Amino acid sequence: MFSQKNNITTKKSIESSEIRYKLSFRLHKMKDKKSVKKSNYIGFFLLYFALSVIRIYLIIYIPVFLLNILSIDRGQLAFVQVFVYTVMFSSPILGFLFDRYTKNKKAIIFSFSILFLASFLLSVFGVGNIGIFGLFLAINLLSHEIVKVGVSKMIIDHSSSESVKDNNLAAINISSNIGSFIPSLLFLFTVSDIFNLNQWNGFFFIGFLTSLPIILSSVLLRETDNNLGQKNNFEENGNENINLGGKNGLNLILLFLSYLLIWSDKLYQFPFSSWILTRFGEDGFNLYSLLYIVMVLLNIGGWIIGQRISSRENNKINTVTTEARDNNNNIKELEHERVLYAFKLSNRRNIIAITVGLYVVLTFLMAISDFLFLMIIQGVIQVIAGVMMLNYTSLMMTMSNNGKYKTFTFQCLKIAYAFSCVIFLPLGTYFSGFIQIETLIITAGFLAILSLIPLMFLRTKTES
Repeated sequence: MFSQKNNITTKKSIESSEIRYKLSFRLHKMKDKKSVKKSNYIGFFLLYFALSVIRIYLIIYIPVFLLNILSIDRGQLAFVQVFVYTVMFSSPILGFLFDRYTKNKKAIIFSFSILFLASFLLSVFGVGNIGIFGLFLAINLLSHEIVKVGVSKMIIDHSSSESVKDNNLAAINISSNIGSFIPSLLFLFTVSDIFNLNQWNGFFFIGFLTSLPIILSSVLLRETDNNLGQKNNFEENGNENINLGGKNGLNLILLFLSYLLIWSDKLYQFPFSSWILTRFGEDGFNLYSLLYIVMVLLNIGGWIIGQRISSRENNKINTVTTEARDNNNNIKELEHERVLYAFKLSNRRNIIAITVGLYVVLTFLMAISDFLFLMIIQGVIQVIAGVMMLNYTSLMMTMSNNGKYKTFTFQCLKIAYAFSCVIFLPLGTYFSGFIQIETLIITAGFLAILSLIPLMFLRTKTES
């Protein structure tokens, strides 16, 4: 009897120890997960900060330097741009490789972060030869793509729900926009004479130094268990195997076309800052450069507004679909997830359609505006663009999660941006030599209207 009681006591003691061990293990895992998340947020911040600094240089200041200061032949520049921007078509291949084969994303991000910085410096100091400039610019864009695809893979793996996904997108966009402040401030304090080459060289080199934190970012990035992330994705999103019949492939094509056309503003983007300098003079360009900080803040506000709208709509969708399931106890869990998935697609599509409509009206007004009104319209567009891009990106991720190779599918959709760069940027650069920028802006507005057509045919209903 004593031996039996002793065995029971020992068994309970062992079970109690196992429970304490499991609880301790889970708490340790939760703390580790929070630590990884915090470290990644800091890493993402530094990385997107540096990427944005260089991006603003390429969008705002390099065009003015090439077209107004060096007077580069626009035809030759457009020809080089066609080949340079084709490197952006590598993103789906990179997405597939990161999905299937890549083990150590940190090492890849670190290596190409260094190449990204070096190629930028070599491109801006090699502008005297258009071929050398194009070569290093292509290397810079390719490095940029590899770094961003690697980070996109990490974001998709860690986006366990719609709210987490939107929070990640909003946080990363905000951090990237903070980096957009820097070139405007640097230009204000380093370039007092806009036609002084030495001041421009100093401006470029300081921009390079400011972007050095990108190297530290790859050290801070930490990876988690991919299998666990995929499991959470399946359990919380529930749309891993949602059946759309043959509609998912069609939806991907339609979304691709819409996303391609909405980037038609690339038609006037490259010569835009040069046009500001030509039309409104040096004072107008300096003011535009300074106001770009405000534009960035407004874009951040747009992403925050988009995240709030998205959060509210997600809560509404979850409430409606849960109530429908509760009212009908016979409804299957998978059917509930199908309904939820359809609501998500429909909701994102409607928000995008509204923001595109507003964007088109404002684009047409830009062509007939004076400087003050032009800056006001640009500011409003930044807010609308923030809401629009969050929903475009979120819709892409939702569709991409409905398949095996998520990062590959997502990058196939994002390659529409590469097409827009290869098509619209060189055409805009070439035509700006003999066509008014106002005409290019109006053309971009009409192309943006066409982006609504694919959205109208987007299919949201699922099949059993």
